[in-house]
Amino acid sequence: GPCPPVRSFWGGRIWGGEDMRGGKDMGGGRWCRALLRDYAEAARDAVLGARQRPWRAAGAAAALGGVLACAAAVPDPQSFEVALLEAAGALLLLSPPTRSPQAERHVGRLLRRRDRGQLRYRGLLVAAVVYEAPHDEAVALYRARCPHLAPRWPQLPGRLLDVGFGGRWWVLAAKTRDCDVNEEEFGSLPPHLRRVEARQLRSEENERLFMEKFRPVALSDVERSAEA
Repeated sequence: GPCPPVRSFWGGRIWGGEDMRGGKDMGGGRWCRALLRDYAEAARDAVLGARQRPWRAAGAAAALGGVLACAAAVPDPQSFEVALLEAAGALLLLSPPTRSPQAERHVGRLLRRRDRGQLRYRGLLVAAVVYEAPHDEAVALYRARCPHLAPRWPQLPGRLLDVGFGGRWWVLAAKTRDCDVNEEEFGSLPPHLRRVEARQLRSEENERLFMEKFRPVALSDVERSAEA
């Protein structure tokens, strides 16, 4: 016969209006019990599969835990603004000749986009991105409101400004890592002298020569007689 009218679950019937076992309407209580029984069987099968393949289950649990930890540590828009203002403040404390031109240009670009309202934030479950929009959100121009003139997703890599992952913004941190070093001052040096590695600054030979100046000077008998 024809299918009876379909009601919502809150009306006491499910889609189709019939119980597959008896042809009568299934009540909300029976439907909930059947749903719980299905979930219990699925959980029982998952436990049985974990016992049969413990390494695979441990790997899946570790991957799930890593995803949840990354999702909980995704930075928010306020953290990006705080990091940007801290980087700008750190540059202001330095004299202009000692500032890194790369860090100064990058921070200045972000501040200009921020003042114009062109910074956009997008969360991606385990990470976040900050990209540049062509207009402020409050602009009422036709070019800004028309969806057919909006930037397409293939253009996103050229407008990407920063990537947030693990509680920090990586591009901003990389650009301002050595903000107190002016790379242009070393442009006239040979290539092998433009970069100093950590082992060259903390070598044993440098430490030995540094400690030599604190030792007392020992004069020989000939040197003492010559002074006398």
